Amino acid sequence: MSNPWVRFGALTAPGTKIVATVASVNADGSSVVTLRTGGSLRVQGDDVTAGDKVLIQQGRIIGRAASLTAVSIDV
Repeated sequence: MSNPWVRFGALTAPGTKIVATVASVNADGSSVVTLRTGGSLRVQGDDVTAGDKVLIQQGRIIGRAASLTAVSIDV
């Protein structure tokens, strides 16, 4: 059983989380991702495939993100 305080700290880890799409995976353990703004960024992590949506934090891939479609509703 893990410490609840440690588990809470993982939720509020420092740094902003960014959702990006993997453009390519390099042999040196890094990947190139495309941001929603159209820019590209080289980050650490290669356990993904091109086209995956990932979460980036402090220049490192921390996990996969859900591939959801955007919906706009006018009220």
